[in-house]
Amino acid sequence: MKKFLWQVEPDWTNGITEILEWKTDILQSYSGAEQRIARRLSPRRTFEFSILINGNERTRFENRLAYVGGNSWYFPIFTDVTYLEKDVDLNATVLPCSTLGRDFVVGNKVLIKSEINNCNQSALLEVAAVNDYSITLVNPIKTRFNAGACIYPVRLAVLTDVPELTRYNDDLLSAQIRFRISEHNAFSNDISYLPVYRHFPVLTTHPDWSESLKGRYERFLIELDNNSSIPTRLDTARLPFFVQEFRWFVTERNEQVELRKLFYYLNGCQKCIWVSSQSTDFNVISVDGRVIDVESVGFNEIGLIPGRKDVVITLCNGDAIYRRIEKVAAISDEIERLLLNDSINVNAADILSVSFLTLCRLDNDSVNWEHVTDADGLANITCSFRGIRDELESI
Repeated sequence: MKKFLWQVEPDWTNGITEILEWKTDILQSYSGAEQRIARRLSPRRTFEFSILINGNERTRFENRLAYVGGNSWYFPIFTDVTYLEKDVDLNATVLPCSTLGRDFVVGNKVLIKSEINNCNQSALLEVAAVNDYSITLVNPIKTRFNAGACIYPVRLAVLTDVPELTRYNDDLLSAQIRFRISEHNAFSNDISYLPVYRHFPVLTTHPDWSESLKGRYERFLIELDNNSSIPTRLDTARLPFFVQEFRWFVTERNEQVELRKLFYYLNGCQKCIWVSSQSTDFNVISVDGRVIDVESVGFNEIGLIPGRKDVVITLCNGDAIYRRIEKVAAISDEIERLLLNDSINVNAADILSVSFLTLCRLDNDSVNWEHVTDADGLANITCSFRGIRDELESI
């Protein structure tokens, strides 16, 4: 069947939601030990958005929807739009534009449009080569395009659901659209920009606090109840498993590219990363090499347990020091003393906060990426991290 180009622009009032969905088999024992097996080479990628159209654009949309239905479309990745940097003439084979962080792939299609809502002056072309600041085409273009023309990477995609059309009158309609990409969704997983502590990377970004963040301490509980006597509850792992919500508000393409690399590294729930509690867990009184005195918070009462041994010491100048607590003792009712695995050469006044570090994986294989604008602008991403037993993780 002939494949049509999806030409309807999204209604950006509510943005575009991109969903990245990996698949991980998690074999978990009662002790909390895990074996995690990735089942996909790359995540499934879905785009959800609304449309609002009228006139000939509406009629063209309905004609193509009736014909194509659930078969494949050429779907432009609207969030990865770039722009023609200078005029290109008839028979040109090179499009001067920035491709950094965008989904242009050799052998795939590219869409160039003179205006966002102009379906007549557009071209769907095949990519021969991709450089940082240009795209080389297999065949020359057959019309002239001026600087500022929109250029979109194109992927084969299918509608996951039949859109329900809402008609406001005889000409205006809206619909909620959901496309799933039907191709391999490869992306770099290079996170060399992150520091490494005890063989695993550390998440250094701070969450967006515009809304409250939720957290909890999960347990492995089994309850035995014969409906006659008092129920018996077993905590099989005898350990807490820290679950922390995390929210990003990113404002430019470089930030979005680095964050996407991080999620591709984590590969859903498979790989792990050190995550801070995002709280001030200790208030430092004094520092003497490996020994730091802090205000009493009852840490001596619980002792050293997995997930609450490692700390990040954030300094007032923005630097971070990562250490493991080896011993804890109560000096008085107001002071507790921590012995670190290595000395720190700072004064107590230089320390902004001390927070627990927990080795975590994603709590879910699905990540929702809410694009407020295209990826040169704003995006909201929310996920949850779940603590694991770091002493049982293989390097």
